[in-house]
Amino acid sequence: MPEPAVIHRPGSNGRSGVFEMQINGTGVAFLDYGLPDERTFNIDYVEVTPAMRGRQLGERLVDAAVEWAKGENRRVTATCGFARRVLAARHPKTE
Repeated sequence: MPEPAVIHRPGSNGRSGVFEMQINGTGVAFLDYGLPDERTFNIDYVEVTPAMRGRQLGERLVDAAVEWAKGENRRVTATCGFARRVLAARHPKTE
């Protein structure tokens, strides 16, 4: 499998956005987030296309989003159950 690319698309409102994972230019996963205040990054939802599940792509997408949030000095939270599990296992100091 080719190496996935992660593309960050901030929302036009400045309060939300999407991280999309693509393989060969095709979207295979996305992460919706919100910026409820100046210090918080909240993962609202993570989705991986059914054909690509089981390949750790969702986890890698959460990792990319967490790295971006850290670079912005934001505390990471999640309303998405999947993202909460990834954060607890891989980034225990974020929440």
